[in-house]
Amino acid sequence: MKKKISAVVGMFLLMILCFSPQASAAFDDLHEGYATYTGSGYSGGAFLLDPIPSDMEITAINPADLNYGGVKAALAGSYLEVQGPKGKTIVYVTDLYPEGARGALDLSPNAFRKIGNIKDGKINIKWRVVKAPITGNFTYRIKEGSSRWWAAIQVRNHKYPVMKMEYNKDGKWINMEKMDYNHFVSTNLGTGSLTVRITDIRGKVVKDTIPKLPESGTSNAYTVPGHVQFPE
Repeated sequence: MKKKISAVVGMFLLMILCFSPQASAAFDDLHEGYATYTGSGYSGGAFLLDPIPSDMEITAINPADLNYGGVKAALAGSYLEVQGPKGKTIVYVTDLYPEGARGALDLSPNAFRKIGNIKDGKINIKWRVVKAPITGNFTYRIKEGSSRWWAAIQVRNHKYPVMKMEYNKDGKWINMEKMDYNHFVSTNLGTGSLTVRITDIRGKVVKDTIPKLPESGTSNAYTVPGHVQFPE
């Protein structure tokens, strides 16, 4: 009887492992799909990463890959190495490609030209998430309307995709919900500076401090410099 129970438990655990997205697909696995191109994504993109230099190589990403691990906008602001018929390039994820199938990217024309022929319009690609080619520490964008009562905070200039953000209140870590527009949201955040804990897609965790939020809602978004960066 004990052997039968052990066998059933073993089969159940095996099924969990086989059908778990995290178990079957590491964040930096190679993806296969297609690429199209678009001139949008530099301003007013879904992930609110403005301003973006007009000569930067950027991309929109399909919903299935964007929300890695069930986290909204998990790959927003990340960097992808993309390979096409003519070569490779690295692009910055700034927007959503809502109609794109799994594996699909909608590249800026300057990125598309590096890996394919513009006249083709659509090409087969392979891509993976890579460490961002950046320097310096995080920057935080505080969304318009934020105050100590309600705030939406975005992490920018991160080496790896940001999966989780928490703040410390009365000795407890409070989870902030990540939204489709690439900000972490919470309420009643307190009157002092915020001690935050940020987790990347590899599970690496760093702590930082953000200056206290306004008493009443801000009319404009603003940014503040961070003091840390994800480790290599």
